[in-house]
Amino acid sequence: MLNTDRLCPNCMNDNGGQDICPVCGYDNGIHNDKDKLPEKFWISDRYMVGRAISENNESITYIGWDNTEDTVINIKEYCPSGAVIRNPDKTVSIVSGKEFAFNEGLMEFIDINRKLLYSELPSVVPTVSVFEENGTAYAVMNAIQGITLQDFLGRNGGSLKWEQARPLILPLIDTVLGLHSLGIIHGAISPKTIIVGRDGKLRLTDIGISGIRHSGGEIPTQIYSGYAAPEQYGYEGMQVDFNTDVYGLSAVLFRVLIGAVPPSADERVGGDSLTVPAKFADELPRQVLVSIANGLQLLPQSRTENVEVFKNELVYGETKENIRRAGEDRHREETIKKSGDNENKSSGTKYALISAGVTAGVFLIIAVILCLTLFRGDIFGSKEKNSSDEVSSYDTPSVDSIGDVDPNAVESKILYTVPDLLGKYYSQIVDAEAENEEYEHFEFSIKGKEFSDKYARGTVCAQSVKAGTSVEKKTKVELTISLGTQDVKVANVTGLDEQSAKIELLKQGFLYENIEVVEKYDSEAKPGIVLDQTPKYGEKVNSDIGVRIFVNSYKEDNSGED
Repeated sequence: MLNTDRLCPNCMNDNGGQDICPVCGYDNGIHNDKDKLPEKFWISDRYMVGRAISENNESITYIGWDNTEDTVINIKEYCPSGAVIRNPDKTVSIVSGKEFAFNEGLMEFIDINRKLLYSELPSVVPTVSVFEENGTAYAVMNAIQGITLQDFLGRNGGSLKWEQARPLILPLIDTVLGLHSLGIIHGAISPKTIIVGRDGKLRLTDIGISGIRHSGGEIPTQIYSGYAAPEQYGYEGMQVDFNTDVYGLSAVLFRVLIGAVPPSADERVGGDSLTVPAKFADELPRQVLVSIANGLQLLPQSRTENVEVFKNELVYGETKENIRRAGEDRHREETIKKSGDNENKSSGTKYALISAGVTAGVFLIIAVILCLTLFRGDIFGSKEKNSSDEVSSYDTPSVDSIGDVDPNAVESKILYTVPDLLGKYYSQIVDAEAENEEYEHFEFSIKGKEFSDKYARGTVCAQSVKAGTSVEKKTKVELTISLGTQDVKVANVTGLDEQSAKIELLKQGFLYENIEVVEKYDSEAKPGIVLDQTPKYGEKVNSDIGVRIFVNSYKEDNSGED
C-alpha cells in the first residue's frame, strides 16, 4: 500500500510531501468548505476523501483513494441541499421538518446506486460500492478521465457532423434505454452531465434522485435549461415519465448537430419557436431531423413515447406515419418480394457488415484524435492505469419485424405463486432475481415509501399482489418501502387530568403500557392535573418510547367546611 499521507488531494498522486503538488500544481493549503468532508478523511476504513470536485442539490462528489485496490475513485455523498447540516465530527444531521424528504431521498439514492452496481450499461460510470455511514449514504465509482461534452464541443468548433455523432450517441441512447428498464428516469441529460472519455466514449453522469429533477418537491430543483422538458417545470397535467428523457436526448442531439442550445421549454411554452437553420436542414438526414422534432414536442402525449421508438426513428426513419403506410402496402409487397428473397438477404447482410465497419472506423478515429489532441496537454497524473472497459464497435441495431397475428392461436398459460416479500430488503429481492427461481418470474418495482411501525426502514411493508396469489409470468408486483417508525411531536398534556392526558398520548400513537404515571406534590396547583411530562412538549420522538406524566397528588382539605 502507498503512503496515503503523501497523496495529493487533487490528483491522488504522490506529491513527495510538498505543499505544491509537482504533478498537477495543486496548492495543498486549499481546503474543502466546512460543510463538506475534509481532505484525508477516511470512510469505512477504506476510502480516503480528497478534493470536492462537484456538487448538486442531491449530493457532493469527491475525488478519493481506494486503499484496498490502490486506485483513484470518486465518492458521491448523499447530502441534499437544505435538508442536512454538517456536525463537528463530520457526520450529518437532518434539519427539523425535512425528515421525510431526507429519508425518502436516501432510500432512492441507495436503490438507484445499487441498481447501477449490478448493471453493465455501456455509457455509465461504473459504481463499485454503496453503503450507509455518518448518518447518510455513499456511492463509490470508478474515476473516469475525460471532459464534459460541453467542453468537448467548445474545443471542436461547436458542433459535429452526423457521421461523427452517430457512433458516439447510439451507445448513449442504449444506456438510457437500459436505465429505463431498471425503472430509473435520468431527468438531467445535457452536455454538462455527459463525459467524453479519453477512450472516445460518452458516459452519462449525475444519475440522481427524482426529487431534484422536477419542481414542487422539498429539495431544491436542479434541471438544465434547454434540455429539461416542460413537465419538469411543474405545469399542471404534465407528469415526468420515461419520455422526459427522450426530450433530453433530442435536445442534446440538437446541440451537438446544430451547435446551439435549444430554447428553454419554459420559454417555448410561452410562445418562443424552435427553428433549424437552412444549412443544417439541407445537410442532415431527414430521419434525424424528424426524430429530433418528434422528441422535442412540448406535450408529452405528442412526443415520441419512449427511447426505443426514438432510436428506431433516428436510425431507420421508422416514424408512426411510415409504419402506417408500410402496413397498408404489406400485402402488395409480400406478393412481389418472394422471388427476390435470397438476393435481398445477401444484400442486407453485406450492408450490415459495411455499416458496422464504417461505424467502428469513425469511432476509432475519434478516440485517436482525443488522445493525440485534447488530452495531450491535460494533466491526469503520472500513474496510468489501463481501463477495464473494452472499446466496442456498434453494429446497426436490429428492429423487430412486424408480423401477422393468427387470431385462432391459443396461448397456454403457466401460473406462478407470488412470494411473501414483507420484511425483506428491496436490494435483496433485486439481487436474488437472477438466482432465486421464486423471484425470477416477476417484475418488481417500488411504488412508494411510507412510515411503518411494523417493518424496519428499507424493508418491504406492503406489496400490490398478495403473497400466495397465482399469476402469469412477468406480472408486475409493486412494493412499498418502509421509512421506519414515524417520529411524532409530543403533545402538551400539562394542565389536563390524568385520563385526558392519556387519551391525547394514545391518539399520537404512544402505547398504553408505555405511559407511566408518577405522583408529584404541588399544593398551589389543582389536584389531579398533570404538572409535568417527559419527553417535553414539542420534542420529536419515536412513538414506541416510554412517556412519563407527573400527576399532582395534592388533595384539598375540606374537613373544616360547614
